[in-house]
Amino acid sequence: MLYLYMVKSIEKSVDSEDAASGREAALLFANEQLQNNVSQLFGTVSRQERMIKMLQKALFGQKSEKIIDKDERQGVFEDILREVDELNPEPESEEKVEEPQAKLPKTSRRKRRSLQELIPENLPREKVVIDLPEAQKLSSNGTALKRIGEDRVEKLAYKPGYWFVKEFIYPKYADSSNALEGIKRALAPDFAVPGGMLDESMYAWLIYSKFGLHLPHYRLEEMMRSAGIELSRQTLSSGCIKAAEALRPLYELIRQEIIKRGIIFADETPVKMLDPGAGKTKKTYIWVYAAGGKGPPYRIFDFTIKRNHTYPVKMLKNFKGYLHADAFGGYNALFKDGSITECGCWMHVRRKYFEAEDAPKTLRNKVLRKIRNIYRYERAIKKFDREKQAERIIEIRNKKIRPIIDELFFITSTALTSGEIMPDSFYAKAITYMHNLKNALYAFLDNPYLQPDNGESERALRPFTIGRKNWMFMGSCKGGEAAGILMSLVQTCRVMKIDVFTYLDDVLRRINGHQHSKLHELLPGNWKKAELYYSK
Repeated sequence: MLYLYMVKSIEKSVDSEDAASGREAALLFANEQLQNNVSQLFGTVSRQERMIKMLQKALFGQKSEKIIDKDERQGVFEDILREVDELNPEPESEEKVEEPQAKLPKTSRRKRRSLQELIPENLPREKVVIDLPEAQKLSSNGTALKRIGEDRVEKLAYKPGYWFVKEFIYPKYADSSNALEGIKRALAPDFAVPGGMLDESMYAWLIYSKFGLHLPHYRLEEMMRSAGIELSRQTLSSGCIKAAEALRPLYELIRQEIIKRGIIFADETPVKMLDPGAGKTKKTYIWVYAAGGKGPPYRIFDFTIKRNHTYPVKMLKNFKGYLHADAFGGYNALFKDGSITECGCWMHVRRKYFEAEDAPKTLRNKVLRKIRNIYRYERAIKKFDREKQAERIIEIRNKKIRPIIDELFFITSTALTSGEIMPDSFYAKAITYMHNLKNALYAFLDNPYLQPDNGESERALRPFTIGRKNWMFMGSCKGGEAAGILMSLVQTCRVMKIDVFTYLDDVLRRINGHQHSKLHELLPGNWKKAELYYSK
């Protein structure tokens, strides 16, 4: 109707002798306007169809079941209950009889159950005698002390395949002729958690089971119950937090080692945490920082409440070098002073182009093939020694890969400026994403230890995302911090092909008695298993 009105207006404005030419011009103008509108509507429909496909993929790709808060039949059920109440009214009493209020029993703190009450009687036992050296079994006058008894401490322990009780026996000695000498006995070992009922092997098993095998505590609780052991999941959670505190010094050392490395891969992922009082969970985050360059492939996980720049800035304080990361704005604060160089991720770039299906097929396939060629050369480079053949790697990258990247930027910019791509299309957004990271995407060419993408940190996060599907959420901030510490050690051991259970069992027995200046000996990259833990 608008265009008919425009045509009539133009017709009235021209002289009678130019009526024919005026009508023709009006029709051409209206036709052009209609074509522009059709093009705009076509672009809008294409974007909406693409968005629907993405939402359908996200919706139907979800593995968890959806829970509907309010059933449609709930209102019908409430109406039935109301009718029943009307047919059966409660008799009203003339006088209100005050019922005596029942006295509530006094709440008393639940008594802690001993280990004997939590385990079956037939559980295997292993005795460990911790005795005084022979030189200390003498009194001040040189006479031999007499054994007058012993102290016993029992702890639940684990060996691959079964649980057992480890019984620590401490013989006691005294001088029968001189009571002033007192009673002597050997000191207890430096347990990872002093006073606990669990042996270090149990802590190692719990940590490996949850953060290595991704088993939630309720499954571990059921496994032990099948063997007659009654340990609640609260006890298991508390045990993991206590063990994490004992291992925190190694976590800090790993962070320092990564800072020294000069190349870091960083990424983050959301994780749910219980929100007490709200009756629901809230979104928190786990960040991973993987060491690049020469040296052990350390990983460190950091639990945070929010997702912003303050956390990577704090974690990477005093770091100088290269940071592989995605285009998340939270990392931008690290690049301001120039001490840290941003390295882009070609995997993210390729993903943007792959998902943008609203581009000409020929152009889209051409760009994807060229990105594939980058990785073909990188695959060939992997066989070279990064240290001994550094010049050869840089030469190949500059002769073979750099021209491909140059052509990619030329092709995409030409397509955008020539009008081949709609400015508001998904493909245009992919082009903009790549061009905004131009310097970062070139950065890896001149350093043999750098990578074309951030795949190292994404692979480091994958075990955490698998575990998240099983245990679903963090119980508290302390639990989240403990998870970060324990995941750091477990996943570092796994990537270095170190037996996680053996490592944790050994380190937990030694860490509290180890010299602080030599704690680096217990890091996965330097670790050697001890031959003896308790003196005979």
